[in-house]
Amino acid sequence: MGLFTKRPRLLSDPQGVFQGPLAHAFATGAHMPVAGGGVWNAVHSSCSCCDAEDEREKLRVSWDITDTAGWEQALLALTEEVRPPTALSTVLELRVQAITARPDVPFDAGGWPDLIGYWCQSRGAAREVYDEMVTEAARVWEYEERMTSDGVLPRGAVVRTVRAYDFGRAVNLARWGANGGYASEDMARHHIIRAGAMSMRFHGSWEEMSAGFTLGRAMGFDDGAFGPYYTDSVEAHKALVGDPRSPWRNLPWRM
Repeated sequence: MGLFTKRPRLLSDPQGVFQGPLAHAFATGAHMPVAGGGVWNAVHSSCSCCDAEDEREKLRVSWDITDTAGWEQALLALTEEVRPPTALSTVLELRVQAITARPDVPFDAGGWPDLIGYWCQSRGAAREVYDEMVTEAARVWEYEERMTSDGVLPRGAVVRTVRAYDFGRAVNLARWGANGGYASEDMARHHIIRAGAMSMRFHGSWEEMSAGFTLGRAMGFDDGAFGPYYTDSVEAHKALVGDPRSPWRNLPWRM
C-alpha cells in the first residue's frame, strides 16, 4: 500500500491531549503518525514500529542529528518565519501574486512560464534557473490535479505554500528527539506548540494545511511517481477528515 503496510487510521492516547493549543499543534503534524500507526496526541508512540534506538538511527540517517544541539537547530530551521527561497516556493509565490492581482480571473497555468520568465529576466537569472522553475511549476500542477481528484484539494483551489510540510515535520521531529533520548517531553512540547502556531499563521484551515503538507512531501520525495510519499499523505488526510473523533473535526483552526 505504501511506506506503511496498513491503511491509516486515527489512533489516540486516552491520557493524551484533546483540547487546547498543544492538541491543535499535535494535529498539525498528524499525517505522519496516522500513516505510521502512531498516536496523534502525545509525545510518545509517534509510530507503531520504532523504539529509542530506531528513533536515534532515523535522526542520524535522515537528519544528521546525533545530539540535543543538532535536534534543536533542525527544529528552529524548520519553524523560522522566513526560509531561504527555493524554486518551488518561488513559483508558488508568483502564482499567488498573479491571483491576488486578478482575484476574479481563474489562474491560467499556461501563463505560468511567462510569469517565471519575467521573474528570471528581471533578476538576470540563467536559463537553467528558468528551466528548473518551469519544471517545478509543471509538477505542482500535475500533483494538484491528482489531489483534486483524490479529494485533498477542492476543485478550483491551489496550494499557496508548502510550509505546512516544514511545520508538520517539526512536530514529529520534536517527538522523535524526545523518544530517542535527546530531549525531555517538556522540551519537545515547547517545539511542538511553536510549530503548530506557525502552521496556524501560514494557513487558513485544516484542509489548506493538509493540502500544503501533501504537496510539500510529494514534491520533496515522490518525484512525480504518485507513490507512497504521495499516497500515504492522501490516505492520512482521508482518515483525519473522515473520522468523527478527528481533531480536525473537533478543534477550530483558529485558537
